[in-house]
Amino acid sequence: MSGSDPGAATGEAASAALAFFRDSAASITELQIELCEIGAPSGGEQERAQAVERWLRTSGCKTRRDGAGNVIAERPGTHGGPGVALSAHLDSVFLRDQDVTVFRSGQVSPYREGEPVPEGELHAPGIADDAAGLAALIAVAQALSVADVRTRRDLLFVATVGEEGRGDLKGARYFFSRPPGRQLQAFITLDHPDPHVIAHRGVGSRRFEVEFRGPGGHSWGHFGRYNPALAMAAAGQRIGAITVPRRRRRTYNIGVMEAGPSITAIPQRARMEVDLRSDRDADLNVLEGAFRRAVAEGHAEELARRPSPEAGVTIVPIGERPSGETPKDAPLVLAAQRALRAEGFRPRLTSSSSDANAAMAAGVPAICVSWGGRSGDHHSVREFFAPAERERSLRAILRLVLDVAKTDP
Repeated sequence: MSGSDPGAATGEAASAALAFFRDSAASITELQIELCEIGAPSGGEQERAQAVERWLRTSGCKTRRDGAGNVIAERPGTHGGPGVALSAHLDSVFLRDQDVTVFRSGQVSPYREGEPVPEGELHAPGIADDAAGLAALIAVAQALSVADVRTRRDLLFVATVGEEGRGDLKGARYFFSRPPGRQLQAFITLDHPDPHVIAHRGVGSRRFEVEFRGPGGHSWGHFGRYNPALAMAAAGQRIGAITVPRRRRRTYNIGVMEAGPSITAIPQRARMEVDLRSDRDADLNVLEGAFRRAVAEGHAEELARRPSPEAGVTIVPIGERPSGETPKDAPLVLAAQRALRAEGFRPRLTSSSSDANAAMAAGVPAICVSWGGRSGDHHSVREFFAPAERERSLRAILRLVLDVAKTDP
C-alpha cells in the first residue's frame, strides 16, 4: 500500500485483482443467480452452504464447516497473526416453499403481477439479501486468487447461518464465541443496499411473544367474559402510542397477531409477537419497560370491564440481538472511508442490524458495508437487484480488505 493513501491498492497483483471485477461482471451475476435459486430459509441453509463452499474452494481456499454450520474458508497470510474476516449470510427470510426462480430483463415477473422486468434488473425473493452479498464474497476471494495477491494477515471468508429473523445471528454468535472469531483483527460483513454506507453501530433488538388467556366461550351465550383478543387490541393500541425521541432512535413493531378459531367464539388465547430495536442497550431497556407497561395496562383494562379469575397474560422472550459500536475513529472505519472515497463514493456512517452486531458484542472491530449495485423491496417477493455499478463497490471492498490485512510490498 502507498504511504500517502493506505486505501489505494498498488502493485501489479493488486491492480490485476481490481481489474478482475470488470472482466468477470457477467459471471459474478450468474453466480448470484445460481445462489439465489437455492432456497435457504433460516435453519435450512445446507444446500446453499455446499454451493458456497464449492465456489470458495475454486479460489484456492481451504474450507470447513464449524459447529453451527457456517462455511469458513481460510487464505493464510505471510505473517499470520490476528486475521481479517469478510462475511455474508447464507439464509433468507423466505420459507422453503417460496419460489425463488430469478426473472431477467424482459421476462414477465410473477412477483409483480405479471409486469415485465425492467432493463438491467433481476427479480426474485432474496436476489439481493443476501445472494448479492454471497456473490461479492466469492468474487473477492476469486480476485485475490486469480491475481495471486498476498496479504500479511490471514484472511477468512465466512458464510454464516441464521442471520435473519428468528435465526438471531446464530452463526455469527457461534463464530465469535471461540477462535478464530474472537481473535480477529477486523470483521467486515456484506449486508447493506446503500453503496455509500458504513454501518459501524449495531442495532440491537429484543423480541417477545405475548399471550393473553381467558375462559373462552360462545360469542352470544357467554358475552361479557374476558376476551383475550380485546385485551391484546388494547395492549397493541398502547404500544402504538409509545413515544420515542427523534435524536436517539428506538423502534417497535407488532409483526404477528393471532386469536381464536371462529368468529362466533370468544377466544381462549390471543398472541402477538413484538420487536423492539435500538442501537443502545440503555435505550432498549427504556423501550422494553414501556412495552411491558403497555401490555399490563391493556390486560388490566379488559379485566376491569370483564373480571375473570381465569384471565392472565405472559410475556416470553423469543429473540435478542446485541447492540454495539465500532468507534468512528477506529482504524477499520477510517480504512472503509478511504476505500469508498477511492472509488468515488461519499461515505456515510450509520447503524444497521447484521452479523457485525455479534462481532461488536465480542469486542471485535466490525462494520457492515454494501454488496453493491442497486436493489430494493428487500424481504418481500418484489425484491430486485440491478448489477450496474457493482464493480465500484467490489473494488472498494477489495481495497478495504487489502488495507486492513496489508498487502506485502
